Order: sequence, then structure tokens, then C-alpha cells
Amino acid sequence: MLPGIEIEFKNGALGQVVPSPDGCMGLITMADEVSTTFLHETPYVVKSMVDVAALGIIDSVGNHRLYKFLSEFFEEGGSGQELWIMAFAKLDDTTPIKMSELFTVGGNGKTPAEQLLDASNGKIRGLFAVWNPDATYTPVITDGMDADVVLTKSKGQTLLERYTSTKYAPAFMVLEAYGFSGVHTALPDLTAESNNRVGILIGNTESRTGTTGSMGSALGCLAGRLAKHQVQVNIGRVANGALKPLKFFIEDDLAESYDVESLHDKGYISIRTHVGRTGYFFTDDPLATSVSDDYHAITHRRVIDKAYRIAYNALLDFLLDDLQLTNSGTIAEINAKTIESQVINAIYSPMTVNGELSADLTDSKDKGVICKIDLTENVASSSKLKLAYLQVRPKGHARYIIVPLGFIPITN
Repeated sequence: MLPGIEIEFKNGALGQVVPSPDGCMGLITMADEVSTTFLHETPYVVKSMVDVAALGIIDSVGNHRLYKFLSEFFEEGGSGQELWIMAFAKLDDTTPIKMSELFTVGGNGKTPAEQLLDASNGKIRGLFAVWNPDATYTPVITDGMDADVVLTKSKGQTLLERYTSTKYAPAFMVLEAYGFSGVHTALPDLTAESNNRVGILIGNTESRTGTTGSMGSALGCLAGRLAKHQVQVNIGRVANGALKPLKFFIEDDLAESYDVESLHDKGYISIRTHVGRTGYFFTDDPLATSVSDDYHAITHRRVIDKAYRIAYNALLDFLLDDLQLTNSGTIAEINAKTIESQVINAIYSPMTVNGELSADLTDSKDKGVICKIDLTENVASSSKLKLAYLQVRPKGHARYIIVPLGFIPITN
């Protein structure tokens, strides 16, 4: 062997972690089966349009809305984003299936849509419901859109609340205002509701009476934008650039011609333009709940849901663990500090460090998360370890920028 220098590459010093699947989304829809490659009530995972093609899904008459969602999702979100799909039949015998039926609890105690959440083992963070009904389906317009949207919204909220409490896998959901009449005054005011896991999008890349005549919304664009950005990023953030499609419509009118401010004021996600910028942007990211709700925005929903998942995993290590107790039966403070530190660090490392939570820059010890064990709980008698509180500090969003513009005073 000739004389020389051997340098070995060492690995693991940076402590990098595998990215969490914050961008993992799910799609519930009705569709036509494709031979043996794409079947009803069967979960599929796609990460690019190559995967979509492998399933045999094409832009056909029966599956146009499904294909549209998928193509817009990957155009906006990019290849590599994980998307779970489950399609259902369009007809039950000869009766068109409604979307709300897919979120209705059956004899097994579960909803059909829940099959997709189970298949992903709770990995899905955001669920999107695309109406693709049989051609004989006729929307019943009530309160400005298909009445089934309102029913699905309520059932979706119930499902996601239950799934969070039983499976510890929180998620949000966005629906399309299917059949929107174009009359915003007829729409229900979502800010008067309490569905803080469900949002509704109005606005589409296809006009109502165009070649394909879409009655839905551009959920694929919304899902793609959410998938590619961190949890604290607002979907309407101008710095992230315009949406990929060159045109957006509300019914048959271009989005910029519609009174989207009225839609926003009623709590709907919609589409807008900005003077001096080319292209279209989302207006904001509200969910169907009061503006005073801490989880009124998708950004806050995603942030708190991520903290929830991390805290659950960190605390799971202490389930049925043996604890040091004081003479009064309460947990020893040294044990409590250990648990508090583990929870704080578990959230701090993937969230605060990555800019998903706010930290006080004037305080080197601030981590954007605080955790405190209840030292008064008698663990000996109750077998309960209680947290007095677990809180995280979210990022703020500049929804309004106020500028007192004027001339500089001239002094003699």
C-alpha cells in the first residue's frame, strides 16, 4: 500500500432528525375504479404524478375531479409530498352517494372516511374531501351551497375530535363549498360556529360553465401549499409567491372580480390578488369557528396539533413508570423536573429551533414552551400524574399593516 493520508467521514455529529410528516395529507373522494390498480375503499399512497399514472388514474370524464386535485396538489406542493387517497363508489345501487355519508358512523362504530386515517396509522395531518358525484346527482342549494356541505362539516368535526381523543392523532379538514350559488349573503357565517378543525374553500381553477363545468373548489392547490410549508406558515403568505395556476374563478367570474372580502369576513378561505404582484393568493386560513377561538386559523391548528403529538410521545415514556414520592404522596420535585425537561426539549428541538414557535430573543433560557407538573396531586392515592399546564408560544401573523405615511417636516 502506497504512503498516503486517510480521512474518514464521521456521521451523526450534527444531531439532525428525520423530518416529521407535517405535510402528510389525505384525500377522500368518489371515483371510478381502474381495473385492478385503483379500487374503492382501498388506501393508496402517491408521491408524484408518476405514482398517479401507475394507478391508472387519468383525466377521464368519470375521474376528472380526482385527477384535477392530484395534478394541482403536486404542481403546488412538488413531487415527494406524501398523499393518501381513498375513493368510494359514486352510487349506492342507483342512488348517488353524498359526501356526508362518508363521514357518518356505521354499524361498526366508524365512518367510511375513518378507514383512510386508520390506514395511515394516524399519520395524516390534513384531510380534504372532494365531491365527485355521479352525473345524476343534483345539489340541493341551501344557505348558498349544497346542503350536504354543512352536514359534512359538522360530521367531520365530530370525527376529528373523536379521533384526536382516542387515537392521539389530531388533524384538520378542508371542504369545498360545492354548488356555491355565488351569493355570499346567503352563506352561513362560519365565525359564529365552533368547528375549529374544519374549513371551507371557495374558489376554483375552473369556471362553473366551462368545458368541465366544475361546482367545487381548488382543494388540490390548497392541500399542496399546506404540504410544502412548515406548520406556522400561513397559506396566504405573499413572500411564498403566487399560486401556480394562472386563473382562479368564483363561479364564472375571475376571482379578482368578486367581493372576496365578504367571504373572508364570514370565515371562508378564498382567492385574491394583490396590486403590484402577479398571480393569485389565498386570502387567509380561517377555520369554521369564532375569531376569538385560539384555533381559529389553520396555522395555529397545525402548530398546536404538532405540539400535541410530540408531547404525547414524550409523556408515553412515563406511562406506568415508577416515581419517587414525598411523604404526602405527591411526586418528588426532582422527578417532576425530569419529566418537565423531557417534554420541553422534545417540543423545543423540532419546533422552536426550526422557527415554528416563538422564543423570547432577549432571554437565552426561553424555549417557546413551558411545562409544569402539578406538585399537589396525590399520586399515591389517585395514580394520576397531572400537568398543571403545557403551553407553547405561536408565531404572530401580520394580517394588517398600518403605515402613517407623510412628509418629513421642514424646520428652519
